[in-house]
Amino acid sequence: MKQEAPDADHGAVQPDPAAILADAERLFDRKAVEAAIDRLAVRLTLAYAESRPVLVCVLTGGIMFTGDLLKRLAFPLTLDYLHATRYRGETEGEEVHWLAQPVTPLAGRLVLLVDDVLDHGDTLAAARSVLLRQGAAAVHTVVLVDKQRQSAKPLQADHVALKAPDRYLFGRGMDYKGYWRNLDAIYAVADRSDLTGT
Repeated sequence: MKQEAPDADHGAVQPDPAAILADAERLFDRKAVEAAIDRLAVRLTLAYAESRPVLVCVLTGGIMFTGDLLKRLAFPLTLDYLHATRYRGETEGEEVHWLAQPVTPLAGRLVLLVDDVLDHGDTLAAARSVLLRQGAAAVHTVVLVDKQRQSAKPLQADHVALKAPDRYLFGRGMDYKGYWRNLDAIYAVADRSDLTGT
């Protein structure tokens, strides 16, 4: 899901992506991420190998994690996706706009909803509700990273590969202002007070 950018002032000068990476803290290197996904894939196989689930990827952040899982899940499943975006207005709450919903018939099916990060949880909760309204028998959430926030979330992930502090993360599908989804490790942006335009 989309994380809230550290500098919400859209008129501010945007920091250079290379500088953001240079100043960032690497929380999980490639080997640590791969090992966590390996362990998660074993748990998912034990839980769902006989269920023929529909694996639904949340675009865009969930693409890399979904691909990582697909290589490790050697049982029958169906793949689909959904695409949602959030816009923060001047009022409280968030509105979810659906750009694409799954085309696979979900009636009576078990769905594994796969995303990169569980942050606030609003979009993932909305996606889960949409899939249940489409007739899914159950929707179980699978996330690469669960951010350890102080505030309550509308849902808890059913399956988590990694837990991370409540910082702005990027890499491994998560982005910094559209950049760095392609990194094979997971980074945290340097302290917000150090960023230009914050």
